[in-house]
Amino acid sequence: MENFAAPYSVLRRIFPQIFLLGLIVYFNSLIFVYFQHLDWISAIYAGINVVTTVGLYAPNINQMPSTEKLFLTVTIIFAVGLYASMVQSIVSTVVKRNTWLDAKARWRGSHMRSHTVVIGKGEVILSSAKRLEKLGVDYVVLTSSKEISDSLKSDRVILGDPTKDKDLLDAGIMEAKNAIICMDDDMNTLLVTLKVQKLNPPLSVIAVVKNENIADEFKTAGADIVIPYEEIVGRITAAAAVSNNVAGLIFSMNKVREDIVIGVFDIKNKIMIKDLPKEVIPLAIVKDGKINPYFSKDTELEQGESLIILGNPSSFKRVRDIVG
Repeated sequence: MENFAAPYSVLRRIFPQIFLLGLIVYFNSLIFVYFQHLDWISAIYAGINVVTTVGLYAPNINQMPSTEKLFLTVTIIFAVGLYASMVQSIVSTVVKRNTWLDAKARWRGSHMRSHTVVIGKGEVILSSAKRLEKLGVDYVVLTSSKEISDSLKSDRVILGDPTKDKDLLDAGIMEAKNAIICMDDDMNTLLVTLKVQKLNPPLSVIAVVKNENIADEFKTAGADIVIPYEEIVGRITAAAAVSNNVAGLIFSMNKVREDIVIGVFDIKNKIMIKDLPKEVIPLAIVKDGKINPYFSKDTELEQGESLIILGNPSSFKRVRDIVG
């Protein structure tokens, strides 16, 4: 269905050029119909031949009325340039692979249900799209970045303006389950968040911002989750500098003064869960690639297993000393 429906979107895109081209052919043909008394098919054939300088049809110039000569002179002057530019534009639009991918993406987005719409530009958008692809989640990307479009080269990417309602609707925002928004500027991210909430209030919105101080404004605008991107990267790198065992960061912990991160430790000494520092919380034991979240404080950890814990990275040194 996408392959059959997509060409209509492409035709709509080149319709203005085709319409203007048709007008030029019509006026040229009208001159031959009126002055040379040709039928319309012959007149269209003659008009195109004259403008394109093929020259297969050329009336006797000495027998042509002066008015016809003047009309043809004017139309040829305007038509030659327009013919070349419009035909080139039509051919260029039709043969571009990105044009067809964009058309398919718009058709797909407008027919999808309960999918994720990824909106914006930058590495966050590119990374999110690739991760959703790996996870098998239905998604559509709406971006104004040709670099992202060229990088993904997918029929899930719409090259458009995220601030325009039409492009948002083409991405299926009305039937989407959630939206990830990360524009080049926080104010643009806020604008798109407001637009998305206006179009589909029940939608779950994840807003990625650079300035964490305006997180409350995004909450007010309807964002369900606000991710301060640069702040998170800073915290992770700082935590990694404290401990090499950092695996992730719990970023939405506004009521906790210290950073809470996820750490992974390889067990080299036999210990028990109760031997761990009280400042950390064990989450799961990994053995032979399988995660086991069921254990007690008397569970013994053996060499070759891994332990996933939650805590402040400053306490990870003691954990590392315990597990060897």
